[in-house]
Formats: sequence, structure tokens, C-alpha cells
Amino acid sequence: MELKQFLIMVRKKLMFIILIPIIAAFIIGLASVLFIPPVYEASTTLYIINQNAVSEEDVTYNELLKNQQLVKDYRELIKSKLIVKTALEELEITDMSPERLAANITVDSKNDTRILEVKVRDTSPERSMQLSNKICEVFVRESVNITKTANVSIVDAAEVPKGPVEPKPMFYALVAFLVSLCATIGAFYLFELLNETIKNSEDVATYLELNVLGTIPLFNIK
Repeated sequence: MELKQFLIMVRKKLMFIILIPIIAAFIIGLASVLFIPPVYEASTTLYIINQNAVSEEDVTYNELLKNQQLVKDYRELIKSKLIVKTALEELEITDMSPERLAANITVDSKNDTRILEVKVRDTSPERSMQLSNKICEVFVRESVNITKTANVSIVDAAEVPKGPVEPKPMFYALVAFLVSLCATIGAFYLFELLNETIKNSEDVATYLELNVLGTIPLFNIK
């Protein structure tokens, strides 16, 4: 199909090409609101204290590597079964397994520093805050027994999140619109390629490779 024919096809089917993606986006956006439960995220900030009392000028490359490795170790320890199981027991939460809670925990290092942000997701905003604070509280306490050093402190405790982070109906609707738009154009394009019906004189020259000597106009005679 030539570009001219493709543009003609798009112009003829323009209403469907626009209407179908809009309907699909509306359905997906509405379904995400009605059927996907909201998920809230609360975060607590931890700071890993440098046990070696050195100034910034005296920090060596090996010291930086040691700090980075320590941050990586703590990121894994926070999600360990010991920490999450203890947090669940102290909060008396019985409808969630340690494995499920660990999967809902995200630990990020801010700009490669010794500051860790512990994020916990849950369907309840209050419980996400409680879990985030309790996990960090348990970790600070247990890290003394694990590492034999008290070098972790809580900087900012988690607060009740103001709004959910999931679902994202506008994002889902946009994705649905773009996907259905491409699918609609592709379907019409494929249909035109497979449709070998002769519609005008240009099709005679294209498909039959014959010269058109003349055409008979269509009259509406009453």
C-alpha cells in the first residue's frame, strides 16, 4: 500500500481510529479504579553512622568501598526473615506472611550515601506507616546483635500517606489509548492489504496492470 492510499484509508476510518482508543482508555481507566484495590506507601529514613571518626579529608577509597558494602548489607538485612517476622509479631499482624511483607519492602540508598529510605506498601495507609516504622525499629535493635555495633539510627519516622501510589488510572488509560490506537490502525491497514476489491480506476491500474480507457459516471435518477 502506497503512502497516499494509506492516508486515504486513515481519513476514511478516522472516526473509528479515534473513537476505539478513547473507549478502550475509558474502560481500562475505569476498571483500574473499580477492581484494583488502592495501595499506599510509607517510608522511614535511616542513617548509618560512620564508626571511624575521620574527617572528610581523611576518607580513603577503601573507606568509601567499606561504607558502600555496609549499605548493601543493611539493605538485605532489613528485608530478612528475622526482621520482618519480628515486626509482624510485635504488631500482632496475622493475615500477612513474612515473605509477602518482604516483597512489599523497598530499600533505597539516597544518592549513594549512608542514608537508607525504607518504603513499605500496604492496602491500608495506617498499617503501611506502622509496618515501616516497626521494621526500622526492629532493625535498629537487632542490628546491634547482628553486627555487634550500634551504628544505625532513625532520622525520619514514617507518616500516614496522603494518597495511594497504585493504581494509576491515568497512566493505564494512556497506555491503553496508545496500544489500541496502534492496534486499530494496524487492523485497518491489514484489512486494506488483504482486500483486493476493485473500487476505482486507480485500483484497475494497480492490481490488474491495465490502462483505463474511460469511466461511466454514476447518476442518481429518480
